[in-house]
Amino acid sequence: MQALHRHLPPGPPVHAENHLGATDQRAVRNLRMVFWLNTGFAVMEAFGGVWTNSVSILSDALHDFGDSVAIGLAWWLQAKSAQNPSDQFTYGYQRFSLLGALLNGLILLVGGLFIIREALERLQHPEPSDALGMLAFSVLGIVINGLAAWRAGRGKSLNEQVLSWHLLEDVLGWVAIGTASVVLWFRPDWTWLDPALSLGITAWVLFNVLRRLYTTLGVFLQARPSDIDIEALRQAVQSVPAVHSIHACRVWSLDGERTVFSVHVVLQGLHDVREVADVKAQILESVALWSFHDITIETEFLDPADFADGEK
Repeated sequence: MQALHRHLPPGPPVHAENHLGATDQRAVRNLRMVFWLNTGFAVMEAFGGVWTNSVSILSDALHDFGDSVAIGLAWWLQAKSAQNPSDQFTYGYQRFSLLGALLNGLILLVGGLFIIREALERLQHPEPSDALGMLAFSVLGIVINGLAAWRAGRGKSLNEQVLSWHLLEDVLGWVAIGTASVVLWFRPDWTWLDPALSLGITAWVLFNVLRRLYTTLGVFLQARPSDIDIEALRQAVQSVPAVHSIHACRVWSLDGERTVFSVHVVLQGLHDVREVADVKAQILESVALWSFHDITIETEFLDPADFADGEK
């Protein structure tokens, strides 16, 4: 029985220890910038919410402070994920980035439930809001969150994608607040509009947070990536001459980006151990379309008499 384990970094071949360089450094820079933009704006929101007496702005400030904690964790974990494998984490630290996405989602979920409670209370006891102040902050929110969403959206990690979609939702939320402020300018007696808007924004955010948490948990539980056709993959391996059958065909993702593939192949009709290496090379070529980050091929033999000389 022979096994082939091959580490396959994306793009041109490089040494296995250096495959995390530029991509992860860019992700760390993106998250650092998003963190400072979000934190600075959250402080301004807190003052602005008190000034305008707007529960939607105050709730968004609380929401953004929670985001800052999550983004800070994501920033640290993304940097941690770029470390080389160790004796303790032999696959590397890539899943630390995934942990950041999970913590981000959970913090947003808890914060969203708190915001809903505050908005419901304001619906029962409505108060007037400063429409002009809300409009000014909505413009500021669109610009700052838009810049942060664009910066995070340039990244490819699940960590960055979770943040970019959420920041885009923040932009849409500020568009809604700006629209509501115009309405309140003409209809100041519509005091219910501000908390109702807060409920709508939060419900939309929570819907997408739960959706992304589902995706993140799927990666944690080593579910097959949705873009991998497992049957097509099996057929590609079985199409290689000398492959009689396969089993233990497994595909999972390290962090939502890097996919791992392992398979046991049963070989037949081989008479020289050097032929096994040729078959393995053909298998690697047959699955090259999927651009796997890491591949392990275990070989077995249909005829127990093959290589009876013990050279296996």
